[in-house]
Amino acid sequence: MSKAVFIDRDNTIIEDPGYISDPGAVKLLPGVELAIKSLARAGFKNIVCTNQSGVARGMLTEDDLESIHAEVRRQLADKGAHLDAIYYCPFHPQGTIEQYARESDLRKPKPGMLLRAAEELDLELAQSWMVGDSARDIEAGQRAGCRTIRVRIAGETSTTTSERNVDAAQADFTVRNLVEAAKIIVRETDRTGTWEAVTPSAAVATAPPSSQGRFPQPDARLSEEGDDAPMDDHRVRLEILSHLRRLVRHSELEEFSFLKLAGGIVQMLALLTLLIAVLYFLGSGSGRVPVATFWALISVAMQTMALTFFTIQRNK
Repeated sequence: MSKAVFIDRDNTIIEDPGYISDPGAVKLLPGVELAIKSLARAGFKNIVCTNQSGVARGMLTEDDLESIHAEVRRQLADKGAHLDAIYYCPFHPQGTIEQYARESDLRKPKPGMLLRAAEELDLELAQSWMVGDSARDIEAGQRAGCRTIRVRIAGETSTTTSERNVDAAQADFTVRNLVEAAKIIVRETDRTGTWEAVTPSAAVATAPPSSQGRFPQPDARLSEEGDDAPMDDHRVRLEILSHLRRLVRHSELEEFSFLKLAGGIVQMLALLTLLIAVLYFLGSGSGRVPVATFWALISVAMQTMALTFFTIQRNK
């Protein structure tokens, strides 16, 4: 029996501007072809499982959907990647097209699409994974007996209450994109030849926010070293070290604030005015005491202002 990675379509393989009805709107996310090729080399079948209620809602036909999926395959093929199968569910109980307006065991979070693929393609579900960006993807994978990876998109939005409840199903791992998911799957497979049970709380892979938009670019080394570069322990350690360095740089940038800068400047001015006050006290001439007192009061006021800035910053 074969093993597979079941992959959600929208926000996991392609961008999701809404209900796509035109093949011209298909746009692959950065690095997905690298992830799919890496998984294929590791012996996994790549299978898309996607809910497509737009068919039931009358926004597109199944023929339109087939054209869209043909475009997805074409764009992947242009980059040397291949999908073994695409399963979709066109049904929705609130659909406006009568033949599709019903409940279906194929619709995630039910595991029907995964079970059908396992039967038709002779797959071992216990050795397979489900990767997707929603709680229903994770629940479908768990109900089918697969391990799961959640793709968390920065600033993700959802249209239903169930989708917004992102903690409804806890995935084994959480990542930013399919590239990171593929690295984890290959690493876990290489580590044991199969895999051991992992508690969700102990297996969360996170990364700092990307400065290049919603979807971070794939690791450049994955391309530079070639498609056949093995994902060994050394590369995994380098990847972790790279993430730690980015976290440190991100933390250092967060340390800077206007309040701290203003507090430091005001404190320097307070010390300067205090020095002026001392010089007047030590100097000679009539009227030096009132002038020294004046500068001393200014110094006290500035020091109080500096302390106020520092206190506000600390309590932010």
